[in-house]
Amino acid sequence: MNSRPRFPLAPAAVLAALLAATLAIAAAPRAGLLDRGRLVVFENGTPVGYEDFQYERQGDSLMVSAVQTRTVRDTDGSTVKWVKKFGLVVDGNDFGLHRYTSNVLVNGHETQVKGILPGDTSMTVYTEVNGEGNAVRLTQPPGRMFVLDPMMFTLFDVVCRNISAQTLQKRPVELVTLGDEPGVVRAMATAAGPDTVEWGGHRMVTHRWVIADDKNTFVAWVSPSGQMLRLLHQGGSLEVLRREPGASGSPGSGR
Repeated sequence: MNSRPRFPLAPAAVLAALLAATLAIAAAPRAGLLDRGRLVVFENGTPVGYEDFQYERQGDSLMVSAVQTRTVRDTDGSTVKWVKKFGLVVDGNDFGLHRYTSNVLVNGHETQVKGILPGDTSMTVYTEVNGEGNAVRLTQPPGRMFVLDPMMFTLFDVVCRNISAQTLQKRPVELVTLGDEPGVVRAMATAAGPDTVEWGGHRMVTHRWVIADDKNTFVAWVSPSGQMLRLLHQGGSLEVLRREPGASGSPGSGR
């Protein structure tokens, strides 16, 4: 039985194929860890918790995750371990929201789950508390959306990385808030000028951003690469600091 003849590729075609494959590999997004760190949460100057976070590239998506740990008092006065986690998936190029989920564990038992599933013109926001849940449909605002979930401060870092890449001095920020009543809020991010801080053993010029809606105002100090180094709730007792590289001390310490 005669086989079909095979014709070898011409040298020019071989080189073109190799070049195309090389360009495809170079253009493909690289997977791997992009950043990781710890945010230390202070109330009235006292450290009360810490939040470990990381950014990871997977294909065309950016995966952001964080875990905050605290020791809190239960209703009977005993101390319990409170842990809240989230997973955020966004477009790796423009931070477009793909999905979000978070959960709360008290002494290892899951007590709350929240999540967001975006659509074309609306999104589903669901909540489960002690196994019982409900979901609401919210109109999806045009443009880019960001998530704010109580006690998850890495989400402010996500906002800072995005707005710091812009040349605008003032821009609206669409926020999906996951409080007791989920909703969509438009905040305003305003550049507030540079500020020099001590960071990692040397002086760094940071950029201050004021992020405010009709109820709350936050001031963020952002590194030249977009990392949030400090967050302050204006008029409140809350302050969040990113732990400096090489810092020693207990998990809840800021230095």
